[in-house]
Amino acid sequence: MHVITIELKKGRGGPSSLACRREDGSRTWAQLHPFLPTHDLTHCAVESALGMTGGFFGLVAGGWELDDFASPGATARLPPQALWAEHIVGLIERQVATDARGLNEALTASLSPELRVGAPALTDRDMEVIERLRRRLLTRWQGLGAGETLRVRFPASLSGV
Repeated sequence: MHVITIELKKGRGGPSSLACRREDGSRTWAQLHPFLPTHDLTHCAVESALGMTGGFFGLVAGGWELDDFASPGATARLPPQALWAEHIVGLIERQVATDARGLNEALTASLSPELRVGAPALTDRDMEVIERLRRRLLTRWQGLGAGETLRVRFPASLSGV
């Protein structure tokens, strides 16, 4: 699995930014819409807890540039795991499900039939780890002042956050 350092910087009167530094020293960055820092931290929690290597941060670690996700046809190039991660993150953010059973049902309902094949089935333990990791990341982010940067190694662990 590729490792990256996620750097979320709080904007000073402007947008926040996301930079990702890869093991090889290369870097990609972008300015963020105001809702994206918490969305991206939720991705970090979900993908780390579930060991996803083909989700958003796994793709960045493997060489995708942040701008690649917004390019025409990007969704068609995403592997199933990236789409599963996006659906799981969206469901968690909307709090559609508060337990693994509810999230699994909502995930199945939100996926196209071809994406349902191989989709992860989350356990209560998975949900517990995701929520604990997400809470720690969001608390650290919320505690930053303007201009400060949150650095997180991906994949993240509860002991490392």
